[in-house]
Amino acid sequence: MDINTIEKAFLSSSEFVEKQALIEEFFDKNVEFIKVKIGRGRHFATAHRLKKENPEDTLVIIPGRGEIAHKYAELFYSLSKLNIDVIVVFARGQGQSSRYLKDTHKCHINCFSNFSKDILQVLNHLQVKKYKILSFSLGGLISLDIIKNWGFRPQKAALISPYIWPYFQMNRYLIMLIAYSLGSLPYLSTLYTPYGKEYKRVPFDTNHHSHCKERYEYYHDYYASHNELTIGCPTYGFVCECIKKQLELLNSSFTFKVPVYIQSSGDDKVVNTLMAKQFFDQHSIDRLAPKFEIIENAYHDILNESDEYRVKSLSKALAFLFAE
Repeated sequence: MDINTIEKAFLSSSEFVEKQALIEEFFDKNVEFIKVKIGRGRHFATAHRLKKENPEDTLVIIPGRGEIAHKYAELFYSLSKLNIDVIVVFARGQGQSSRYLKDTHKCHINCFSNFSKDILQVLNHLQVKKYKILSFSLGGLISLDIIKNWGFRPQKAALISPYIWPYFQMNRYLIMLIAYSLGSLPYLSTLYTPYGKEYKRVPFDTNHHSHCKERYEYYHDYYASHNELTIGCPTYGFVCECIKKQLELLNSSFTFKVPVYIQSSGDDKVVNTLMAKQFFDQHSIDRLAPKFEIIENAYHDILNESDEYRVKSLSKALAFLFAE
């Protein structure tokens, strides 16, 4: 599988508009929805799978915070042209998986490692023996946790706009103080942060996620009309757990034991690209040193970005995973 074959699998924004009905039909008919009971309680994680009879490889996709499976409909359609088994996995608190709180719009988690546990439990349930990871944003932080702390590691991983540190223009130590002091208190941990609220659609002209109006509007038309799926802003507890995991990564001396390729967005207003670069630069002397690249001028949401960012970025990530 070479990069030219991979690039041809992707649609331009105009083709995407023309084929929306076909993509919807494909997603409904060919992508299997899977629920997996996790732990000893009533929690469940979910996956959406495009299965091939004799695949050459298995691709596990770990989405970003608050995303839903329908966002991956176009990607499923494109990847169907390649001979790979594709599984998008949502840990508890995300997608259609169990939520932690009665207010399902609050993005909350009690322990960050639950994300990784759930992902790996779903893969075990699906009897996945070998896999490669493609992840976005929060999914990148989850992927790094799996690579660093868990035995069932991917063969390779491609991380796009990974959530190494938040973009906030606030002193790092002040962020840590607020997160630890408020995120650890039982009552306050489940409250929205001062920036928090339920999902509210941001007009395209003022958004900082995508330059592609067609994909942006399509995604948010669907998202806004499915209130049962939407996830709002994070709680203090969620922020606290993420920062604890980020600090663990930033301050630890582990070395990469699997090949990893990172693409950070040059004009990211969600995660801190500079912190990501500094983190991966620290591992430039690892035996399996990660490959780091900045997608100049791109916004955070590469999956829904304009063609000039999206196609090149995703093609290079898949070529790293399957063509090298």
